[in-house]
Amino acid sequence: MSMMLYPDKSIRYLYEVGIHGGIRRAAEALDVDPAAISRQLSQLARDMQLPLLERRGRNVVLTEAGKLLAEDYAQTHQRRSHLERRLKDLRHKRGGSISLRVGQGMVDEVVKSVLQPFSQNYPEVFIEILSGDMQTTVSLITRGEVDMAVGFGPVGPPGVKCFSFARGPICAIVRHDHPIALYEQIEIAELAKYPLIGMDKEFGIQSYMNVMFNQEGLVFSPAYSCNLFTSAIALSQAGMGIAFMTAKVVEDTLTSRGLVAVPIHHRIARESQGYILRSTDHRLTPAAQHLWQLLCQFFERTVPASSSPLTD
Repeated sequence: MSMMLYPDKSIRYLYEVGIHGGIRRAAEALDVDPAAISRQLSQLARDMQLPLLERRGRNVVLTEAGKLLAEDYAQTHQRRSHLERRLKDLRHKRGGSISLRVGQGMVDEVVKSVLQPFSQNYPEVFIEILSGDMQTTVSLITRGEVDMAVGFGPVGPPGVKCFSFARGPICAIVRHDHPIALYEQIEIAELAKYPLIGMDKEFGIQSYMNVMFNQEGLVFSPAYSCNLFTSAIALSQAGMGIAFMTAKVVEDTLTSRGLVAVPIHHRIARESQGYILRSTDHRLTPAAQHLWQLLCQFFERTVPASSSPLTD
């Protein structure tokens, strides 16, 4: 069979399995049924008459043939992404374009403190601002679909340049009349006594909460789960439970909404990190490089007083 006839979707699945180290993890990143990925990769291997995957311990890795296909897919996709950016520049008749992905809780500060001064220096640059979870963000950067990103939570795999900065402390967000509102800090075991407001599992804040509860021998069992910080804040304001965010995310809304941020007494909560990410393979334009520098400078300046900057 000619290479032109191999389905692009199957090869993309193969690439994602290689990136994430397994069919199930790739399926979660793509929001696809693992069985569908397995079927398509089995058919691709039969068509090529070559094994594409092999198991090593608990992980699934690419064979030599699988690596060749995945590398070709990555290079082709990067060329197409570059072409799309060039065409986008022509459509907007601007001085280039930048795709920036920002975690929900950081959009306000990025817009006010970074994009505003950037636009004064580069008024003709078209900027696409997206939001989403860290896992998807890393995948998009690796594939060249996003120039850079600002996020919170676990960092991505090798191949992504990362500037890390302290973001903590993670706090319990409650109404001013909640029983824990007057606490100077709160223990995990004490939090477990009240209705909790969780975020979708893809959110960095939820990953941190799950780990902290697990280390204390507890399971994070929320009464509500949200995919928007605004929803979690609304539930907390209504007195329906305890939300969890860094104080930085809600500092502008605490007073206006009658909310209180109580720091969680746990090392992970104190040392939570944010990240600015970009691909190590994708060369930035001068405008994009300037935006990257502004982002790094801003978040390095906003490190909490009790913390120190982290190295990249």
